[in-house]
Amino acid sequence: MDQLARDYADRAHFLFVYVREAHPDDFPQWPEHKSIEQKFEQARLMQEKHGTPRTIVIDDIEGGVHRAWGGMPNMSWIIDHTGRVFFKAGWTVEADLRAGLEDYFDLRERMREGSTARYYKEIITATPRMREGGMMRPQREPAESGG
Repeated sequence: MDQLARDYADRAHFLFVYVREAHPDDFPQWPEHKSIEQKFEQARLMQEKHGTPRTIVIDDIEGGVHRAWGGMPNMSWIIDHTGRVFFKAGWTVEADLRAGLEDYFDLRERMREGSTARYYKEIITATPRMREGGMMRPQREPAESGG
């Protein structure tokens, strides 16, 4: 995801919403958050460790933003400058987001040229555990729009 943010840095803003530690029992150095101060400190350490170019936005300790935006563990969204959802992925896959961004920029250019097309795409991709268990990820369908 960091490479995607670097590749599109001149055309998009990338936010990482830090909601909770996904596997605190597996990674004791990243424990479950007990306070907002601890959450801010862990976010700072994570940003330092990984050097992410994405802006880290920290959810409240109860996970209000996380719940408001679907509550799934690894979702990604493309939201345009007006706040309209263009693309939603139930699981973050870099290739799906890259394709979604290209679709968005293509449509945005066509709209600047007078197209009245509107578009929304949602992808539900198998999680890594599902893929390991033999389930296949659905094929990506090409973007369609009218206008």
